[in-house]
Amino acid sequence: MNPQARAPAAPAPSGAARLDAVDWLRGLAVVLMIQTHLYDAWLSPVVKASDTWMWVRFWGGIPARLFLLLVGVSMAIGFEKQIAKNVDRATICKSTIKRGFQILVLAYLFRLQEYLLGGWGDNWRDLYRVDVLNCIAASMIVIPYIVAPRNGRPQILVALLAAMVFLGLGPIIGPAHFPDWLPKPLTSYIGGQRPTAWFPLFPWAAWPLVGVALGHIWMRNSQDRRRQAITFVATGIAGALMTGAVTLIRAIDPYVIRYPSELVQQMGPGSFFYRLGLIGIFALVAYLVTRATGPRFSVMRQFGRTSLLVYWIHVDLCYGLLSKRLGLQGHLGFAWATVSLGGMVALMLGVSLLKTKLAQSWRRRDGSGQTRPVVAA
Repeated sequence: MNPQARAPAAPAPSGAARLDAVDWLRGLAVVLMIQTHLYDAWLSPVVKASDTWMWVRFWGGIPARLFLLLVGVSMAIGFEKQIAKNVDRATICKSTIKRGFQILVLAYLFRLQEYLLGGWGDNWRDLYRVDVLNCIAASMIVIPYIVAPRNGRPQILVALLAAMVFLGLGPIIGPAHFPDWLPKPLTSYIGGQRPTAWFPLFPWAAWPLVGVALGHIWMRNSQDRRRQAITFVATGIAGALMTGAVTLIRAIDPYVIRYPSELVQQMGPGSFFYRLGLIGIFALVAYLVTRATGPRFSVMRQFGRTSLLVYWIHVDLCYGLLSKRLGLQGHLGFAWATVSLGGMVALMLGVSLLKTKLAQSWRRRDGSGQTRPVVAA
């Protein structure tokens, strides 16, 4: 687990086309994302004034960060496969950046669909809002230039150093006010104010950069089961220590770093390392669960392999015109919202299974057994 950028190149583990724990983690992010959006859209203002809503917001802070980190992990998995095939750096960058532009187009199509199905609202600026899908796309376009392998060697240390740069400058650049003559649809990718800049690269690109480092480490230590087990246990222990350290510091002095607002605080190192620690613990849980269940069907893995489709559909069901017409938005108590959450998860699972079945049928018809790793939310 020594994160040296000059470590000798190693081939991708045989049979490790994808790490099951990564799919499981992405599935966890999907479930938490559905919960976050449904509760946000359908709970009444009375519930949102209670302690229950505070816990909903707490868990709601996990999915976007987890998705972004897993984008980096997926990039690293792709890098490892291309290292094993002796693919040159320019080609590696080109393929990842191309996928990033594809997701960027999908992000704007999704925003347009959300705007139209939401009833043609007055706020047309939502069309160029930089949300998590935009940030994923932008990260895939920018990050390969920084961390793509050089001479067949992964850039683990470079990825971690770059993550610290984005994180360190995040509270400064992230909420910055840019001159009015600069186009907001572009500056919002760097930083800026809501409602256009929700997930600017400063500091959010730190998550996929750390994910690249983790992905290389996980892949390179998955060539045998013992090393893989040690690596994921170490990930969980490091995560627990990270979260514990932040908790202890906050208990001693909750204002050790003073921020001008809660929004800026969420861009700071305390929030980053606390949630990164939680994700490290989740990674260990994901490994233990997938190790215990083996190839048997898993709801989490199923969601993880169809996350973009579920993201696309459930947001409109939660916030779109249909839920408004049915009188669901802002009108439910916690009990009925929880029942509705169960129904939404079941519906999205059905959609996910249908998509998988159709994709398998399509591959059988065209004679292809290839699947593309999912890298988007």
